[in-house]
Amino acid sequence: MEVILGVPFGYEPIKEVGKLLEDFRDMVNFCVDYAYRGRITSYAKLRKGVYEERKRRWNYSTHFCHSACKIALAMLKTHRRRRREGKPEAKKLFMQLDPMLYKFYGDKIRISVKPRRFIFISLGMENTKRSS
Repeated sequence: MEVILGVPFGYEPIKEVGKLLEDFRDMVNFCVDYAYRGRITSYAKLRKGVYEERKRRWNYSTHFCHSACKIALAMLKTHRRRRREGKPEAKKLFMQLDPMLYKFYGDKIRISVKPRRFIFISLGMENTKRSS
């Protein structure tokens, strides 16, 4: 079992971050569709099956594909367990990053988008949304 810590945070609206979140959601939906049509439940088979098409459509680091495949299989497993009809779909903007894709620099996080190309996001308290 793997423990994952999810942290909601506010960030300065950066055009690249919004595009990255939308593209990641599209990658997850692409992986869900591929696995659903091919009845694939294996992470290795899914990753191998979508790799070339993902590389052609989205020019991001390979680890984004790994994360998208893991999320897609988890969504399909939950969908099957709940005995729902049709296929699931990711609607919200989110991202799950492999440890290889990010690094913390004080109150900033550096996300590797492509080899030697990064996006920096400020995680300062002034950007965090608080609910009272």
